[in-house]
Formats: sequence, structure tokens, C-alpha cells
Amino acid sequence: MATLKQLAFRMARTPASGSLVRFGFAHADRLLPLTSVDRSEHAAVYRHPRPVYGTFHHIAVPLRGVPDVFALAHPRHAGLRAGLFALIAAARQRAPASVLVNAGPRQDVGQVHFHLTDDTPFREAVRSEPLTWPDWDAAVRALTSVPDIQERYRAGFSLLQDAGDPRVRLI
Repeated sequence: MATLKQLAFRMARTPASGSLVRFGFAHADRLLPLTSVDRSEHAAVYRHPRPVYGTFHHIAVPLRGVPDVFALAHPRHAGLRAGLFALIAAARQRAPASVLVNAGPRQDVGQVHFHLTDDTPFREAVRSEPLTWPDWDAAVRALTSVPDIQERYRAGFSLLQDAGDPRVRLI
């Protein structure tokens, strides 16, 4: 029989639950079945509930309901982005980490979240994409100007920053 925590994670991955997941992070994140690692006014870092990458795998999540990386790019979220990216930078200073955000079918919950890991996710795709930006804010804000972005979104893309590298790549 599945535990309450397992049921909550299954439910969070359904398309219909996006609004509920965003509400949870915006208004009740301390009640979510996640272990907090660090937090600020705008964002929190948690241990990933089902780690996939590396020996550590965390997620950084804005503490406001933001469905995806495109919504995060909106000018009204400038302060939120700054706080989120500052928290991610602080985590990377404590432990070198690759940072990844998924979009489209690769994003399996209805709240934008960034993966931090000591592994290199999508290692084979790192050199396949010529689109790079100097930092996270520039990458997120520039997404809408990427050629064929809607096709890439439907196929599922990610933005990746390798450990020790300030640049962000579209993969």
C-alpha cells in the first residue's frame, strides 16, 4: 500500500495538479513532504524527493506560484528571479553543482524548479546546442527569442549550467 507521501508525489505529477502544487509552494511550502536545505524570502532549496542524479540532488523552487520557465521570465518576476538565482549561487558556492531546469514534457510538476546535482545531467547533449547565455537571468529572459521555441517546448528542452561554469546552455 502506498504511503501518504508517495500518493502526494504521484498526484503532484498529474497535469491537473499544477495549480495545487503552485499554491503549496506559494502559501504552505513548510507543509509539503520535502526536506528543506536552505531558504530565502523568495525561494527554497530542498532535497529532491526522488533523486536521480549524482550523490546529491536538490531542487530550488520559487516561493511563489510560477508554472514554468516561461512564466518566470515575465518582468513582474524580476525580484523573484534575482532571489532564486542568488540562492542557487550560494548553494553552488558551498558545493560545486550542475544546475538544470526542464520545460515541456521534461517538467513533470506544475511548478518551475531547478535541479542542483554533482552529476552532469544530459551529458551527451551538452555540446549539441550552440545557444548559450552568460548567466541564468539572461537565459530565462531570452527564451522567447529562441528560434522554434514552441517546437522545442513540445519536444521537451532543458537549460543546463555545468558545475564550475557560469554559462547556461539550451539542450
